[in-house]
Amino acid sequence: MRRGPTLVFGLAAILAGIPAGAISQQQPSATFRSGADVVAVEASVRRDKKPVTGLKANDFELLDNGVLQQISDLNYERLPIDVTVILDVSASVTGEVLDQLRQSVRQLRADLGPRDRLKLVIFNMQVRRLTDFEAPAVATDAAFASLSGRGSSAIFDAVAVQLAAPELEGRRHLIVLFSDGKDTSSISDPDTLFDVARRTTATVDIVLASTAPERGNATPFARAPGRPAITIGRMYDQLARETGGLVVPTTAGEKLASTFRRALADFRASYVLYFTPQGVALSGSHTIDVRVKQGGTDVRARRGYIWK
Repeated sequence: MRRGPTLVFGLAAILAGIPAGAISQQQPSATFRSGADVVAVEASVRRDKKPVTGLKANDFELLDNGVLQQISDLNYERLPIDVTVILDVSASVTGEVLDQLRQSVRQLRADLGPRDRLKLVIFNMQVRRLTDFEAPAVATDAAFASLSGRGSSAIFDAVAVQLAAPELEGRRHLIVLFSDGKDTSSISDPDTLFDVARRTTATVDIVLASTAPERGNATPFARAPGRPAITIGRMYDQLARETGGLVVPTTAGEKLASTFRRALADFRASYVLYFTPQGVALSGSHTIDVRVKQGGTDVRARRGYIWK
């Protein structure tokens, strides 16, 4: 989502509680820039679990804080994609899983278009960038050579930092997180992560390892006073909803490469809708509701944004 000419979101303050030692080779930015007062909303439209293609701007209805907006432009499969893969390499990740992750990332890179880019980030108790967007394919393979599962897991910190990373105009950003879902060492908490997600633009897909606890029965994450505890299932479901992404549980023996490929294919087959907010105050929190006039469709889109 692009919002306003130059918007400073205060992400530096949000992430200030994450100590420098938890973040290696990362330089998140608190500034988001755009050339016009335009908001871009990505929307996945499916019928019977298959993408619905050929839609035009007037096939959609988009409400911003309950006010119907005029969609000025629509884009489908034309913008280049930046994919950030965030891999859990804590002690719970075994050698067999690492082998599958290596194959999955290699296949994901092969599925990218000529203008698409891939970045690889790993985390345990620290967050580390293995390869940046411009790295050649051979660098990605080499980066896996020295990996081994060890340490605790800082999932919230890893995702928050990547959400806050600078993005280039005219590109879409997909973050694919692989983890067992059990955060044991983050400084940030679920509410901090949700706040960062509302202030940034990437879509987040969460691939939960087969070793993840049952999503409804896991030990709840603690939250700030006055807020109810939240289970793994509710936490990752909310993060996906905030960003227009998906939660994909995996089962023992399932090929992770196929799961990663489906995530990219689903993201690629999404519409980007552009509008200039009218009839609503620009500052503050905005709730978005995207609908398709055709019946029988399932629409998945970001729930809102914050404009300051």
